[in-house]
Amino acid sequence: MRSAAADPRGDDRSTRARIRDAAIGLFGSTGFALTTVRAVATAAGVSPGLVIHHFGSKAGLRLACDDFVIADVARRGQEKADPAGARELLEDYLADPGQHDDEIAYIRQALSDQSEAGERLFDALVRQTAQLMETGVAHGTVRAFSDPHAAAVVIASNSLAILVLGRHIARSLGTTGLGADTVRRLTVPSLELYTYGFYTGTGFLDAARSAMGASGPLNREEDR
Repeated sequence: MRSAAADPRGDDRSTRARIRDAAIGLFGSTGFALTTVRAVATAAGVSPGLVIHHFGSKAGLRLACDDFVIADVARRGQEKADPAGARELLEDYLADPGQHDDEIAYIRQALSDQSEAGERLFDALVRQTAQLMETGVAHGTVRAFSDPHAAAVVIASNSLAILVLGRHIARSLGTTGLGADTVRRLTVPSLELYTYGFYTGTGFLDAARSAMGASGPLNREEDR
């Protein structure tokens, strides 16, 4: 997550960004309900009144954090839409895995929040996934699915599961959190799964379609 200190847009915007970044860190580690405006102000090195001046309320601050995280995830998604961009993004992450810790914790907390904000975040991530899939289909790098929206839900859920279950994944792999060692172990197997698929034939797909009484719009050649 880009730091406020590097923000070239002026003092007022840098202060707003510093408050937002402090809030993302605290909301992710403590939770929205337990994080106070005063705690955010202390972490950002400003007064509580300045937090309210910039965001209106704690709810307004949460909305700004959501917007920032959603936009940042979308930006990285666009950057990895082609192999060269994906390689650069992966190399950048491996060089400094901790740079996204606060954002990952924020997403994890938001998704377990059982709140409208968490629903909004999930829906936005599904939409972004669907857009990337649509672009990939148009460019011939992603195959067409019989139900693109449902496929986007599955793919987004798989990606988010790694964030939410990161501690358990690392424990199972004998690695540390979502650090470089974990990402190195997961990246190639994940891409092998997406590139080659899991089953060697269409038997399970045929059985599912038969059970549901639907053949689906894709032809047999596209299933292979």
